Amino acid sequence: MKRLANPIRNKNSKSLGRREFLISAFATTSLAATRLRAEPSLSLARLALKPMLDVVGSGAVPKGLVTPNADFFIRNHFKTPTIDEDKWAVEIVGKVDKTIKLSYSDLLLASSVRAPLTLECAGNLSGGAGVGTAVWTGVPLETLLKHAGVQAGANIVVLHGADSGDGEGVPPGTHFARAIPLEKTMDPNTMLAYEMNGAPLPPEHGFPLRALVSGWYGMDSVKWLTRIEVSSDPFNGYFQKQRYVEERSSGERKPITRMRINSKFIRPLSDEQIHGKSYRLEGVAWAGENKVSTVELRFDGNGAWQAAVFSEVPVPMVWTPWSFAWEVPRAGQHTIEVRATDDAGNSQPLARDSARKDEYELNTPHRVVVKVS
Repeated sequence: MKRLANPIRNKNSKSLGRREFLISAFATTSLAATRLRAEPSLSLARLALKPMLDVVGSGAVPKGLVTPNADFFIRNHFKTPTIDEDKWAVEIVGKVDKTIKLSYSDLLLASSVRAPLTLECAGNLSGGAGVGTAVWTGVPLETLLKHAGVQAGANIVVLHGADSGDGEGVPPGTHFARAIPLEKTMDPNTMLAYEMNGAPLPPEHGFPLRALVSGWYGMDSVKWLTRIEVSSDPFNGYFQKQRYVEERSSGERKPITRMRINSKFIRPLSDEQIHGKSYRLEGVAWAGENKVSTVELRFDGNGAWQAAVFSEVPVPMVWTPWSFAWEVPRAGQHTIEVRATDDAGNSQPLARDSARKDEYELNTPHRVVVKVS
């Protein structure tokens, strides 16, 4: 790994040596260790404290818990930018005491944090593929902001990506950027990631650096970061005001942020042919910043909802695998539904809110139709 000799400088031309910066800015406890103290029974946190080789691909992680990089969903508005890691840098600017500029090497030399985190696309369909969980490695955004010194009056942090274009009706020259409340960026679980499942970020997932805004929909986890702007002014970017907004028939509009309670089947697939009188239904449920409390299934649209069994202790930010031992009552076609409830009492709605006019936050129960012989 190449080491750069230039010191980090702030806007007042005060030189800050790399050793001084790395010691002061990155002497921090891992996200996994923080979660472990809060959740003594969390096996994921224990796994995340081990070397990555033990976390991914060793059999230590339950089947289906970690999504391989090749299978992780991709949702980008523009063409993937080509970035030279030797020339790339990310800056922290705006209402800060000192501007910070970090190279890729600076980030790799720093003490890292590692944690599993589930991401979901805001437009993911019920039961859709636009959700996945990876083990991410990077630096807490809070650490960098504290080192830069956030000034009084600042209340948002705008994350600017390198991707731009004019597709999908976007005005020419628009680049992707999202504004995050300062409070959320100071959450210890919000990080800047440069590794995904133990490997450098794939280009389509944001190499060399992306944000991970834990428990919020994926559009806020901006990829290909080039600038982090601390501000007190409202941000009116295209992807802040025109996209990712809840629209109601009354004309009310409000931004979409936190992931809603949701669940899906891993098996069976819709239209799958099932043989025999017993079948193990499997899936995952997630609740963003909350914890999944219960997962229930219903068969053929009638009867009581029946509780599934968790194979992991539910925790915030990470999906929870579940299963159900189904004793098939008869041959023929069956419709199976799954719904989850979180620890705040939020359940998946049985039908879409008719007042919603947008195509986001689609979390009605996942339904599959199977044929049993």
